[in-house]
Amino acid sequence: MLTDDELDQLDDLLLSLPIDTDGMLLSEFDGFCAGLIVCPEMVMPGEWLPCVWGNNPEHLETLEDIQAAMDLIMRHYNDVARSLTPPAMGYAPLYDKDGRTGEILWESWCCGFERAMRLRPDTWERIVESGDEEAAASVNMMLALYDIAEGQSDLPKASVKALTEEAPDLIPNLVLAINDWTKSGRTADPFPVWAAANQSQAPHQGTKVGRNAPCPCGSGRKYKRCCGAN
Repeated sequence: MLTDDELDQLDDLLLSLPIDTDGMLLSEFDGFCAGLIVCPEMVMPGEWLPCVWGNNPEHLETLEDIQAAMDLIMRHYNDVARSLTPPAMGYAPLYDKDGRTGEILWESWCCGFERAMRLRPDTWERIVESGDEEAAASVNMMLALYDIAEGQSDLPKASVKALTEEAPDLIPNLVLAINDWTKSGRTADPFPVWAAANQSQAPHQGTKVGRNAPCPCGSGRKYKRCCGAN
């Protein structure tokens, strides 16, 4: 797992991204990872990496910069995947905290989770329509929390206040309920059973990617002509 120092490095890396690239901060990325991993359909890194470091990666000036960024990003993704490997007893979201009040700020995490959902909207709709009440309710509740985080909830004010207070403790249970459905074998076609994010085993711990090695995003191209070229 990433050490505290390495998490700080990842935090600094994401904070250094230019605002106009639409990249992510650490808590948002943590929620994004959870959304990718509990999604029944695999999303390859080549598709989701640009969401993390933004739509203009020119701020990563050298191959070494790209390699260092990819190493931290993929290791944290693997850490989240490992924490959601059944029996998934050690899962805990990575929230921001208000340094003055100590208040847990869960909203950014939830926005990251919803951003992952947007990559496969039809897949998430199938969970809602699956007939599994707990999984469907968990997806709907996650969307309700996202609406609150974005200030666009149409729930009564009392409900919004209650859910805002409960969200930090509620979110892990929602993630675990969806994860249980995804990894339980109750999923059906067209969800691919070979998708790494759906497997019950811990993810492979990758090593440094050589310029001429196959790109880890799964495109089939050499790293230097795929993610390493960006």
